[in-house]
Amino acid sequence: MNSNLNLGSFAAAMGIAIVLLICYEYYWHTVKHWPRSYDLESLDHWSEWRDKMDDAGSDDVVIMGSSRAHFDINIHLWDSITGTRPYMLAYPGSSPFHPLADVIEKSDFNGLLVVGVAPGLFYTLGDTWGAGRGKAFVEHRYKRTYAQKLNHAIYKRIDPLLGYTDPTINMEALVDRMPFPNRDSVKNPPAWPPMVRMDKYRNVRMTPFFEQDSVLQQRQKDIWFGPDEPERKNKLADSIDVIMDYYSDIFQKHLDKGGKLAILRPPVSGKYLETEGKLFPREKYWDRLVQSVDAFSFHYADHPATKNMDPPEWSHLDRHDSDVYTRTLIQLLQDQNLLK
Repeated sequence: MNSNLNLGSFAAAMGIAIVLLICYEYYWHTVKHWPRSYDLESLDHWSEWRDKMDDAGSDDVVIMGSSRAHFDINIHLWDSITGTRPYMLAYPGSSPFHPLADVIEKSDFNGLLVVGVAPGLFYTLGDTWGAGRGKAFVEHRYKRTYAQKLNHAIYKRIDPLLGYTDPTINMEALVDRMPFPNRDSVKNPPAWPPMVRMDKYRNVRMTPFFEQDSVLQQRQKDIWFGPDEPERKNKLADSIDVIMDYYSDIFQKHLDKGGKLAILRPPVSGKYLETEGKLFPREKYWDRLVQSVDAFSFHYADHPATKNMDPPEWSHLDRHDSDVYTRTLIQLLQDQNLLK
């Protein structure tokens, strides 16, 4: 009797769960038409494309950097223009400090390496925030277990089908965005708005609703520079020589292999433009970086098509400007005979 009761309870619970899941999926697929997104910060997804990059040849392109390089370059548009889809190895909130060493020193890649510079992350080293984050996903690639690889293989096939697995609309994300009021001594962490979506190639596009919603844009700005944001100070002054020497050496290793190199400074506006100008003055950082190696460089402020771009939340381009930026970059690279 007891076993029958337990089996009946289990069947009832499963039936309710299935009904709720069907309703959930119907809402997000049919009513909301929410664009699917892979997990933007999936270490396994990055590792998969890093593995594939080992087969890249001299005519291929690899993009590295942080979220500005990741979000601002449309690799599908790049493919439609040049016939080659870049390997997108840029990663949000990270420095390319360690990933560059992994690609240049542990692979035979000698194609075009495109490196984005977001100063607050790029000019970090060792285990500090930006560089340490990059170190973590490089290490993950080499330490993945067979179980993790299998989990990712299954996830890739299920994720496009179910909204419930989507990192922007799963239950955890929705609960995190519920506007609970703060209480005495308890303050809710800021809820990140669903700003972008990422596909299986790691191509990122800003969502239409974020582009059109000034409330969401302001919420993201408040996360970047909220009222409780600690004063941003340049703590890297003593390390600038070490950082510059490191990048100069690692870039030169790529060039010595017959590789090609492009260094980018993507557009910013608002408080990012103001603070980065103060903390990372161009002549001390950008100019010194590009002078340290014989490579193509592109600063957005130097080109009429990009110098007045105004990212919706000060740091990342909308879809229109992303396409303009991508086309402009491709044309400049072709003019320099770095792209066919």
